[in-house]
Amino acid sequence: MAILAWLLLAVLALAGCGEQHKEEPAAPVSLVYNVVREWGTPGRADGAFDGVQGLTVDREDRIYAADAENCRVQVFDRDGLFLRAFGACGKGLGELLKPVDVAVDSAGFVYVADFLLDRIVVFDAKGNYARQWGRTGAGEGQFSSPVGIAIDADGSVFVTGFYNHRVQKFSAQGEFLTQFGHDGSGDGELHYPGKLTTAGGSVYVADAHNSRIMKFSNTGQFEASLGFGHLYEPMDVAVDRDGRLHIADSGSRRVKLLTAEGDFVTEWDLPNQPKSSFQSPAAVTIDSRGFLYVSDIAGNRIYKLKLSKGEKK
Repeated sequence: MAILAWLLLAVLALAGCGEQHKEEPAAPVSLVYNVVREWGTPGRADGAFDGVQGLTVDREDRIYAADAENCRVQVFDRDGLFLRAFGACGKGLGELLKPVDVAVDSAGFVYVADFLLDRIVVFDAKGNYARQWGRTGAGEGQFSSPVGIAIDADGSVFVTGFYNHRVQKFSAQGEFLTQFGHDGSGDGELHYPGKLTTAGGSVYVADAHNSRIMKFSNTGQFEASLGFGHLYEPMDVAVDRDGRLHIADSGSRRVKLLTAEGDFVTEWDLPNQPKSSFQSPAAVTIDSRGFLYVSDIAGNRIYKLKLSKGEKK
């Protein structure tokens, strides 16, 4: 009987390992995400996507989306109306092969991280080629699949390297300034990081395979490890005016809201997601009015969410 009891306990333990997402406790404050708009279909037409990934907004709340497999960036107004697209497939100047993230500086220049070409390509506000930098490698200014890009208030450019497990900091012209992070799971270390954002003089990195958010100063000093135990392969993070973290948690196929200290608040399930679908949601960004935009690779859609008190609609 003792042996049978031991076998039963072992089977139950193994069964519990099948689902890695941790069900969260009810939020103490009733905050929910509600969808206010959505757009996008699979395809190559204007407003359609093939692997939509990184998102950002400019000062006019225009939304920029990295349309990875279509080798372009698409621009929309805050209601999802298509405005323009730029970029073309290729390896030449101003061409793209797999743009996975995008950022816009205060002057309107658009910076695109190309995962396959190992470079950053910069366009002006009208979508004309301006400059580029980077090549394959592990040295300063080199990349091994740049996956995230963000720009701080001073105009410095931060880029995550997926296979280099690090963040590099550049000037707006592409001059290498410093780097931080290396492969590992300790404080200040990264393991296949995703995208990143800047806020309040800090850099927040979605440390995807360590299932946490790493917070650094803008000079690369470790500040905090956030969200471990609440996250499962986060791919991107956005910080709102209250310092809360909105996270594209791809492993659980959800958007999660954490406090500035990393405590769970609430979450939103990405609709119509097969259990085999990972990498969705891929990215999040916040506009000046506090609306959250979420990219869904699997569904080739962008969702616009509003965080508010009360019941889900």
